[in-house]
Amino acid sequence: MKITFHGAARTVTGSEHLIEVNNKRILLDCGLFQGKRKEAFERNRSEFCQGETIDCLVLSHAHIDHSGRIPCLVKNGFNGDIFCTSATRDLCAVMLMDSAFIQEKDVEFVNRRRKKQGQHRFEPLYTKADVATAMKQFVGLSYNRRHQLFPGVYLTLVDAGHMLGSAHVILDIDDRNSGLERRLVFSGDIGRPDIP
Repeated sequence: MKITFHGAARTVTGSEHLIEVNNKRILLDCGLFQGKRKEAFERNRSEFCQGETIDCLVLSHAHIDHSGRIPCLVKNGFNGDIFCTSATRDLCAVMLMDSAFIQEKDVEFVNRRRKKQGQHRFEPLYTKADVATAMKQFVGLSYNRRHQLFPGVYLTLVDAGHMLGSAHVILDIDDRNSGLERRLVFSGDIGRPDIP
């Protein structure tokens, strides 16, 4: 098993962690980097894995720093399932549309200035149409139920209390390379139990 931290390392935003096990690539979260406009713009475009190399995505919760680049992942070739709680799926439908709207308006504003300076136009990271496409891949799951992602890889979502639908991600893995049974727990963001 190999774990690579692509985001939320040395920073709070941009949560994205890649688990490679049993010849499968599982992405935990796919969050937007937030902060100063120029830095966030560059990081959200440069620090991104190619969608077609990912087998599935597990989302801890709907906040944009955990979910905000999912439409980009889909736009870049990801066609696997996006597993999360049903509440997270429903919140993402609203929050990702809002994020797309903000990005479109932000790029409109920046492009007016760039046009005056004779510079090329920027495109938004994703559009509302990209969000609509991505939402078709969401699979809502219940808390505390074991779900097989792949042979030898099982997912359980446990209430994290951070916000409605937030979950700790538990992966139970029969690692074929090492012959060991492993449990990986990704906390996501933590709150008070039973009180999102």
